[in-house]
Amino acid sequence: MPTSNALVRVVLPAVLGALVGAGAAEYRHRADVGAAAPAEKGDLRGAGAPGVNDEALRADVARLKANAPSQSHTMSDVGYHWTSLWFAGEKKNWPLAKFYFDETRQHILWTIRLRPVRKGADGNDVNLVPIFEGIDTSAFKAMADAIQGQDAQAFAAAYRMTLDACYGCHKASGKPYLRPMIPTAAAQTIINVDPAATWPQ
Repeated sequence: MPTSNALVRVVLPAVLGALVGAGAAEYRHRADVGAAAPAEKGDLRGAGAPGVNDEALRADVARLKANAPSQSHTMSDVGYHWTSLWFAGEKKNWPLAKFYFDETRQHILWTIRLRPVRKGADGNDVNLVPIFEGIDTSAFKAMADAIQGQDAQAFAAAYRMTLDACYGCHKASGKPYLRPMIPTAAAQTIINVDPAATWPQ
């Protein structure tokens, strides 16, 4: 019995202390969240709105700009997907070709969102939006049609047509040394381009 009483005197206060501490932490957490909520709602209204900390908003925008990838980063992704597209089409793996084509297009759009206007070699602005619109409705449409029709000959022609169009954009952007070509080696070897592959299941 004395051992049992000693156990109660030691364990009971510890359990009660843990419960009180957890309750206090939960209360403080809810108070912090409640206090932060109006500021977050205010930030959605934009600069100059009541309750918005303009300085903090400007700092957030500057941080996001600083952390945004460069166009060279996103265009490296474009090169990866466009290279992989060639080998998927060469093997007539049309679902995989569509995947790589769609990824290429999305990464080009991302590139343009990051920096829609570049400086040309002459220092004048080059608006990438209408340039890509022209590619999207001509060479890219031909590629999409070739993949949809599972036409290997049209695919190869559309691939070359797109490289010509891409090079036109590179030249307009003052980068004529970025001369694309038909790839001679795969960008990766972990994805099997063989449409008859059976492993893994």
